[in-house]
Amino acid sequence: MVPLNLRFERVNLSNGRVLKDAALTSINRGSDLVYVLENRKLKPYPRALFPGFVTARIADQLEEYPAPKSSSERKPSTYARVSPSSQSKSDPIGSPERNAADRAAIEAAVAAKAESAALRHFRYGQRTGSGYTTTTQSEVELGGPQPIPGWPGRYRVEGTAYYSYYDSVGTTFNNRRRGVEVIVEAQSPSRVKVLEVNTDWTPNR
Repeated sequence: MVPLNLRFERVNLSNGRVLKDAALTSINRGSDLVYVLENRKLKPYPRALFPGFVTARIADQLEEYPAPKSSSERKPSTYARVSPSSQSKSDPIGSPERNAADRAAIEAAVAAKAESAALRHFRYGQRTGSGYTTTTQSEVELGGPQPIPGWPGRYRVEGTAYYSYYDSVGTTFNNRRRGVEVIVEAQSPSRVKVLEVNTDWTPNR
C-alpha cells in the first residue's frame, strides 16, 4: 500500500459516479485500486476510473514511494541453497495478500458495474407516472457487493435510487425514491456481467 493523502472537492468518475469531498487515502500497487474514504467507509475504486488531474497526482505520489526491487533484481551476496518451504513462503501467488487484492479488484469492478446499470435503468428503463414521462435526474446510493450463497461468482448489490421526472400528461415534476437491487456475475475484474436490475420495492429509510 502506498499512502496518498489526497483530497478533492469533487471528482467525476468515468462510470458516472460523482465523489464529493473525496479523500484518497492509499493505493494498492498490485491491484491498482485507489481507496477512498466516503461517509466514514473506505471504498476501493480502479485507478482507471479517475480523471487525468487525479491520476497525475497519484503518479506523483507513487514516484515518492518507489516500488521495492524484486528478488530477481537483487544481486545475491552468496549462493545459498533455498529450501522448498522457504521458497513457497516468498511466492506471492496464492498468498492471502494476493487473494485479498484479487477479491478487492473484483468487488470494485462489480460495484462500478452495478452502479452504472442502476443509473442506466432509472434513466432509460424505468416506467413512471402516466408513462409519458422523461427522467430529468437520477442518483443512486449503493452498498458493497455481497456474495450470493450457492452461486460462485455472483453478487447482490442493494441500495436506494433517487430520481426526478417530468410527466407530460399532468405537466408536473415529481421526485421519487426506490430501492434497487442489482445481480452481477463476475469471473474477473474485466469480465463482469449484469444479470438483473430489480426496483419493485420501497426502501425503509
